[in-house]
Amino acid sequence: MIEANLARLLVLCARPDDAAGGAEVRSLAAQVRDWDRALDRADNEGLLPLLYWRLRDDPGAVPETAMERLRLAFLRNLGRTTQVYRELELFLESVRRAGLRAALTKGGRLALDVYPDIALRPFWDVDFIVQADDWPALRRVLAHLGFAEAQGQAGAGRPAAKPVQPLDWTYSPYFKKGSLVLEFHANPLGLHFPGLEEDGFWSSAGRLPVRGTEALVLPAANELCHLCVHAQQHSYERLIWLADIARLAGRPGLDWGWVCRIAGQERIKGPVFYGLELAAALWPGAVPVEPRQELRPGPVESIGLRSFWPLSATTGRRGGRAWPYYMPSLFSLWERRDPVLAARTLGEIFFPPKAWLAAMTGEAVDSPRLYGRYAERLVRPAVTAVRRLLDLP
Repeated sequence: MIEANLARLLVLCARPDDAAGGAEVRSLAAQVRDWDRALDRADNEGLLPLLYWRLRDDPGAVPETAMERLRLAFLRNLGRTTQVYRELELFLESVRRAGLRAALTKGGRLALDVYPDIALRPFWDVDFIVQADDWPALRRVLAHLGFAEAQGQAGAGRPAAKPVQPLDWTYSPYFKKGSLVLEFHANPLGLHFPGLEEDGFWSSAGRLPVRGTEALVLPAANELCHLCVHAQQHSYERLIWLADIARLAGRPGLDWGWVCRIAGQERIKGPVFYGLELAAALWPGAVPVEPRQELRPGPVESIGLRSFWPLSATTGRRGGRAWPYYMPSLFSLWERRDPVLAARTLGEIFFPPKAWLAAMTGEAVDSPRLYGRYAERLVRPAVTAVRRLLDLP
């Protein structure tokens, strides 16, 4: 089966609530010759449960062994996700009673909020966005419940003299208790610098039922912008991230005016526009035309977006080597036109604290090799560009 057909099959299966395309799904599935490879590809895209969901009623097009693997993947994810929410319940209830602002986001939220079954959205760690003033108290809740900060993560190398290290882009810690892993972030939009209107996000936060308690969640408009930034941070490498955007964009009653205001005020029109543009190209009708027109950035930024992530290659799942994680922050800096903020942010990106870089790379904090790691950070964008141009791994 050629790559384009497999990519098309995965795209169609990524929207199981869309009844259209059933005949095409069956035709494409019947053309698959190497199901092991196809399922590995679906797994890499985060789509095994969704593939099962779409194909389960058309088993004739799928070999029995492949369908069994899909079924088991679906059941494993169902079991794991159910266990995660069961173990998460006590933490969420403790946070709610303490009145702390820690918002469930990304996969842990979306599996409950926008997918018809919690088994359809795989996720591993559970992400939270934390209001900065509440972080010390939240640390105490974690300690009381028996969570321990994971070792070897970014920020683990920070000096022990600072027991409550403030959250920032160099410190988004993981906390573990048994098999449950929580990750905490400071920025509601995932950028390398504080937002301009973060208090407004928290004042409009809502609640999402989770078993016998509730999780705080930021407004859907904010979550959509965050998803667009996050997908670009990872160069749209997984189709599930674009499916998340399409699903949330299709939510009835979504305040598109608010989406556009957030993107404009926070200077992230480019990343938000392009996430929505890719979702619209993959699933026509999933994203309204009017907000995309309002969000469309200027000509220079538009050229940059399409140059870094060509529309046809990205939607055809031929994206190539990923760009650095900080690309959305660079686009936001371009929109902000603030030379002081740009200089400070670029300095922090390319010359982060030695302790952070040591934890990220596994080098000793006093190793001379750490200077080579700084050099790698400086040349990585150019190296990535050359490798993408030459189609190298």
